[in-house]
Amino acid sequence: MRLSYTTFLARDVAALATFYVEGLGLDEVVASRDARYREVEAGDGCLIGFATETARPFINLPEEPATGTRSLLTFSVDTVADVAPAVDRAVAAGAELVREAIETAFGQYQAVLRDPEGNVFRLSAAIAT
Repeated sequence: MRLSYTTFLARDVAALATFYVEGLGLDEVVASRDARYREVEAGDGCLIGFATETARPFINLPEEPATGTRSLLTFSVDTVADVAPAVDRAVAAGAELVREAIETAFGQYQAVLRDPEGNVFRLSAAIAT
């Protein structure tokens, strides 16, 4: 089994998809674009979708109030030296830096950020041993 797809409900799907293209360098899947939906290729065939709230009835999901951070994505870069430029690019495109990059207890050098709609993600690289 592998994760193939994740979707965020978004207030502004176009702006959020643009952030992931410009801020993280992901490629938009233009063939999937419409007024209510966008998606980007996140590597190894995994897609990230952005849908308007109009998607709720199609997945039988009632309106629910936001309750804070419930999930996060981790994007890997090749080396520890690649983390800082990736953070700078994301922040320049509108991300908020939540935590500067640090060495973690699980062998990663990792920064924590929020996208323009508040979704948390990490930029991470394995620390060479």
